[in-house]
Amino acid sequence: MRTNYPFNCWYIAAASEEIKTGLFTRRVLDQPVVMFRRGTGEVVAMEDRCLHRAYPLSKGRIEDDRIVCGYHGCTYDAGGRLVDVPSQGNVPPGARVRTYPIHEKSGFVWLWLGEPAAARLRPPPRIPWSAEEDGWGKSLEVSSVRANYLLLHEHYLDLTNVFHMYPEAAPPDIHTLPPLNEVEVSELSVSYSRQTVPTRPASWEMDVAGLAADTKLPRVEEGIFVSPALHVQRYIVGPDGEKPYVLLRVQGFTPESHGATHVFLQIQRNYAITDDSVTGYLRTMFHEMGKRDQDVLETVQQQLDQETRPHRDLNFKADRAAIRARRIAQQMVDDERFVLR
Repeated sequence: MRTNYPFNCWYIAAASEEIKTGLFTRRVLDQPVVMFRRGTGEVVAMEDRCLHRAYPLSKGRIEDDRIVCGYHGCTYDAGGRLVDVPSQGNVPPGARVRTYPIHEKSGFVWLWLGEPAAARLRPPPRIPWSAEEDGWGKSLEVSSVRANYLLLHEHYLDLTNVFHMYPEAAPPDIHTLPPLNEVEVSELSVSYSRQTVPTRPASWEMDVAGLAADTKLPRVEEGIFVSPALHVQRYIVGPDGEKPYVLLRVQGFTPESHGATHVFLQIQRNYAITDDSVTGYLRTMFHEMGKRDQDVLETVQQQLDQETRPHRDLNFKADRAAIRARRIAQQMVDDERFVLR
């Protein structure tokens, strides 16, 4: 099966809090990867396979910033070099497990599995609207969806499903979303925005932001397909007021394989930032919404897997951003294939 994700792209391999003192493994772009922290705190990533036999290094142990394989004891340093073979006195020269560039920032560990030299030319994407990180309350959830990563991008780039999938989240006076104001496309990104008329708050907005039931404020919804690895939404209640209520939904989509995706969901807000009850409320709410999303996306993937003849999906105006995003990802994949010829 031809994959539809580019390799020359930074993907989130883990949340920082997932990599502690032991070995941590995750399959990314259908590649087994083992990660660990050195004594300095720096994260190291390498192929999760011993050079001697096909045994995962993640089943071994760490000794002095080195991985010791749990099968025959072959030992690798943080640069992937084989430095000890217990059964013989010498080490085969040049023996090395592949290592990968890593960049840790803003609570995420970014991984590059593509051409190593190209990683230096492309830093990991910045998270839009989130520069003042100290001014946010936030929560994080890591999950997995058995669906292709582009289905997730398309799903979250078109929120017209909100009235059918989670109607309780919509403000009571809004029964359909207004059309997108604009869709801006750059070489690697797609952004869009829309604004609603003033409306009363949904119950969750009253609970987390303390809005009165009769308060009428407009909402702005903005989103960016930052790269094939990252999608960010910003939801603003009262955008023209003295203190707009801003909620960020940062979503890292990392292909585990063609038909499965790791999801890193970080919810940030600029209000009640030290209130743990609000953090818990939003974590639970978005977790439940994510479960519904997962059910739909996995059903769509199963349907696609079972189809015996090609179909062409019908697209609507609300799909403009999603269509652009799919084209960008496809162009990146095609460019890599062209270089490899």
